[in-house]
Amino acid sequence: MTPDDLETARGSTVLADLPGTLQDRLLAVAQLQILKPDEVAFLQDDPPEALFIVLEGWIRLCRVGASGAETVIDLLSTGRSFGEASVLQELPHLVTSRAMMRTRLLRLKAAVLRMLVGQEPALARSMLCAVLDHLQQFVLQIEDLKARSGVQRVTSFLLTCMEETTGQREAVLPYGEALLACQLGMKPETLSRAFARLRDHGARVEATTVHAEDCDHLHRLMLDKPASSSMC
Repeated sequence: MTPDDLETARGSTVLADLPGTLQDRLLAVAQLQILKPDEVAFLQDDPPEALFIVLEGWIRLCRVGASGAETVIDLLSTGRSFGEASVLQELPHLVTSRAMMRTRLLRLKAAVLRMLVGQEPALARSMLCAVLDHLQQFVLQIEDLKARSGVQRVTSFLLTCMEETTGQREAVLPYGEALLACQLGMKPETLSRAFARLRDHGARVEATTVHAEDCDHLHRLMLDKPASSSMC
């Protein structure tokens, strides 16, 4: 692992609040795992063998229903961890984790973590915090689906891709429109219509880059009541 990898791992939700000595202990037995595009770290219903931290790339968490339809649950990038709940409960994974591109992961064995949880209360708290972080993200996603129009959901996503909040800004889409539509709970054609309507608000999409003339205006659009925004 590189120094940057170690810094990313130490800053992850699951390790950030641990004492340095405990971080060192965990990192000393961690393994680097590299996934090719579309390769999985684990499948839905697999037993939990490890917890993972994304060092580089993107991971898609998805669940396959009885009909065979796949639902995207979350998209994780650098510094995010996954698999904590299954490791703590010793229960099968509820989702499949699949690489969206060449992705580098830090793999922490479940057996080691469960042994240390019994010895180190700080690790138990950190793992629970990581689980709660996922829960908070899911609550925000549900809020978006229930309380915001399609245009507002797209606007919110674009703003999170921008480092600044005022003036003219650009955002690079981290993945394709089909996957983005899944994450935002809409059909690809609905996403295309939302992008088209955002042109009236000074935002345009060119290939994988979104150009925004005024981020303040986009913030106001996102906070408007849905009835006053263009619905999708």
